[in-house]
Amino acid sequence: MNRVVLVERLVPNLYRLVVEAPEVAASARAGQFVMVIPDEKGERIPLNLADWDKEKGTVDLVFLNLGVSTRKLANLKTGAMVEGMAGPLGRAPEITATAEVLLVGGCYGPGGLYPLARELKQSGSRVIFLAEARDPAYLYWQEKLKKFSDVFLTIFRSDCLGPAYELRELIRKIKDENPALSLVLAMGCSYLLFKVSEATADTQLKTLVSLNPIMVDGTGMCGACRVSVAGKTYFACVDGPWFDGHGLDWKEYFNRRKAFLSQEEQALITLDREFWKRTE
Repeated sequence: MNRVVLVERLVPNLYRLVVEAPEVAASARAGQFVMVIPDEKGERIPLNLADWDKEKGTVDLVFLNLGVSTRKLANLKTGAMVEGMAGPLGRAPEITATAEVLLVGGCYGPGGLYPLARELKQSGSRVIFLAEARDPAYLYWQEKLKKFSDVFLTIFRSDCLGPAYELRELIRKIKDENPALSLVLAMGCSYLLFKVSEATADTQLKTLVSLNPIMVDGTGMCGACRVSVAGKTYFACVDGPWFDGHGLDWKEYFNRRKAFLSQEEQALITLDREFWKRTE
């Protein structure tokens, strides 16, 4: 079990969880994730590492309060215990010597991309960060991210998730102004990852996206997280979570993500009923 050090709401529906996990903190790498079990009856869910402190033995997680498990995590108090945590898991993105990198993050993405921005900047790369949000009220960690960004930009959902050419034109503008740019790393909601990949499809920009498919064990045993990239099958937990956004079978990915949507909705209803029974 892992003791909770801090739970805080960053913006509406997005939370930061800090827990004691010295073994994870000791070997964590930017771009990896952990599997978390909120309580003894909870499921295992993957959450991206947003930061860690090797001396204190703690890890930071930024997550969207959306389903049963994340709601349980959001309701934890300091000093409470998380039932279990396994990690670090997955592969850090393979980044060779790169002069300029564009990081695109939405929802929980800016949190998960923070360690990558730090690592890239400290290694000498020029970092351009594009933060996506519904509106300015949903932005967070701007100052933390600006510290490791040479250029920090924002785009809001009315622009980003409207006509595809808007995001495409913005990325082209960034590319024109930064001719040495050669790599895009994106993290956040699946639709944003799709839009980023679509926007860079006709450019020379290599685009890696951090996928968040359904996972059961996180070690390659179950196959629930399999994805198809360039006609080959991979497991996101052990081969990813970073994959080529241009080669991914997005239709299959979206369909698999929705496989248990109705069950999740019913589970939320059941959780709410249990809560109200306890408060009667």
